[in-house]
Amino acid sequence: MTMMPTRRHKRLLHGEEGTSSVEFALIVVVFFMFIFGITDFGRALWEWNRSSQATQAAVREAVVQDLVSDYLATLVGTNFAGGTVGACLDPVNVTSPITCTSTGCLPEAATNSTAFDKIVAVAQRYSDHITPQNVVVEYRYDTCLGFVGNPVGPDVDPMVTVRLQNMVFTFVTPAILGLAPTLAMPDFAATLPGEDHKS
Repeated sequence: MTMMPTRRHKRLLHGEEGTSSVEFALIVVVFFMFIFGITDFGRALWEWNRSSQATQAAVREAVVQDLVSDYLATLVGTNFAGGTVGACLDPVNVTSPITCTSTGCLPEAATNSTAFDKIVAVAQRYSDHITPQNVVVEYRYDTCLGFVGNPVGPDVDPMVTVRLQNMVFTFVTPAILGLAPTLAMPDFAATLPGEDHKS
């Protein structure tokens, strides 16, 4: 025996009273995801800019303080042919560039970790996402810059590059959906010539 639909059932089947509320709820979700997405990309650009600024501040710190490479800090230019430095050195003696990270300097291993920590600290003023593992300090001394017999500092004034590597930005908005996409940022670098007044 089948039941005939009553007038009340027909009203429920054809009623549109809740349609507006459902549509509004769907639109609001999409709207806020869009707004949060714009904010997230703004944060990514902000972090990008801060990382770039961090390298510029860090390299300024690197050129006015002690060298991270103890090898360069103690290199005596008069030990080399002609008493000159940089590209003027006998190529056999040149190990440029010297790359220093949180684990030490290569190919010359002697490292001033205090000087490295100061550079990292300056970079971290711009972004708390920067760790010592992200920071690389590179010294090139094959450029003929320096003052042989310098009484107040190293005989070599290298070109100094501070680079941030392996920086990753994590988006917040997709976390609402249980996702955690990241953006691998490129390396950021800034270079300045060393200064000969370090003591």
